[in-house]
Amino acid sequence: MSLLQIWIFVFLAGFLLARGFAVPRRFFEFPYFMAATFVVFIFPQVISLSRFPGATPLESLTPVMIMTNLCLACCYLGYLLRPSQWIVRHGSTPVKLERLFHFGVVFVIVSLFFNFLISRMTAEETGGSMWTGRVTIYHFFSQLVYPGFAICLYTALTKRSSLAWMFTFLAALNPVMSIVLAGRRESAALFVLTIGLTLFFQRRFVPPRALIAAGIVFAMLAIPATTKYRTTVSLEGVGSARRIDLVENFQRFLNEESILELRNAAVLIYATRMRGNYDYGTAYWDQLVFRFVPAQLFGKEFKDKLMFEEPVIDEEKEEAVEIGIRSFSAPKGTTLTGMGDAFKQFGYFGCLFFVLLALIFRSLWETSLQPNTFFAKLLYIQTSTSAMRAVTHQTVDYFPGLLYNLVFLGMAVLYARIPRKARAMSKGGGTSPPPPLNGTVSATKLEPPAPSTRAPIPLAPAKKRDLSELE
Repeated sequence: MSLLQIWIFVFLAGFLLARGFAVPRRFFEFPYFMAATFVVFIFPQVISLSRFPGATPLESLTPVMIMTNLCLACCYLGYLLRPSQWIVRHGSTPVKLERLFHFGVVFVIVSLFFNFLISRMTAEETGGSMWTGRVTIYHFFSQLVYPGFAICLYTALTKRSSLAWMFTFLAALNPVMSIVLAGRRESAALFVLTIGLTLFFQRRFVPPRALIAAGIVFAMLAIPATTKYRTTVSLEGVGSARRIDLVENFQRFLNEESILELRNAAVLIYATRMRGNYDYGTAYWDQLVFRFVPAQLFGKEFKDKLMFEEPVIDEEKEEAVEIGIRSFSAPKGTTLTGMGDAFKQFGYFGCLFFVLLALIFRSLWETSLQPNTFFAKLLYIQTSTSAMRAVTHQTVDYFPGLLYNLVFLGMAVLYARIPRKARAMSKGGGTSPPPPLNGTVSATKLEPPAPSTRAPIPLAPAKKRDLSELE
């Protein structure tokens, strides 16, 4: 593995983390929480893979680091682009929080119902560890607990309603159980981000630097121990997890040959270059079909026809690939990472996916900083972990997650939106001015007016308004 590429990675990640710690609020923004994701998930694997390549072809180590650096750089460079006015406009729909809460309650109840149905299914009915069939439909609706939790928590913090707090607690039960009992990393990230971002949007609360640093270090130590945690808890119960030594396990991860997702990415990049069988974006469509067209309703044959056919591979090239990777096969339960997946689509140009991702999040962030932009806020919260998943798992998972939230959150906003006539007749008249398109929170502050030479006109004191009314 090229030592130069490793140092480039260290410089890029260090640059973004330093900017984040200089202004801790930035860790809620796309390039900075993505940099933390690269450091936590990818950097330990870079060290381990460089020391123990295993079955990975040596000529594939440098390309996987080049792709990693390109993807990380694109997260920052894409964020420098101007926000999309289309996203800003459609994310600024004013809504009534009380009516939005109604949908939050529906989401929580629906998710609890389908989780109950899943709990009553046997291992044979679910398909074991690889879920298939009816359970996938149940799981699809059970995931509504996360937008439901975000809506209920925001309402509880704003209105201080006992009913809202009750449904917030009910919504939190399933994520907490999946984190504690199953060691679900994505559930943990989404749960923590939902709380953190909701507190920021509603109260402008920013965690201290020490807490952010501790979270990054803990995540880096905990992720390599995930498999051990799941095995220990399943065999001996939650209490036995206290015996896991995270530091010792992390040292073993670095000093011994381990199962690495980055190794999968290196082999995939090598095989794609040798075969020349790039997907050219077809996998993004196939994943949408796979996630949203249930074979139980439409039939497997119809579903397969909606997908692209896999290209035919040249036999001579295939033989060369088999020799090069020495019969390597990805371990069960591991991922390809976004770097390997993006390369499979467009080669090194696949890194531009992260430019698009950065533009989407920049637009949502600028919009969400304005009052009464619940759609942008909720979409930002719910898709943040989908962006992280684009690094840790694969890029093709992002658009199904985005579409899922667009559909269900869109229905909630459509139900709760304030009609234009009502907005025009409300006190003050008209709609709120559109969010600024030129950057950060500080850009939204108005400059003080120039001093006037006219005598001031006495005004009646204005009535005090609760800050929560702005939302």
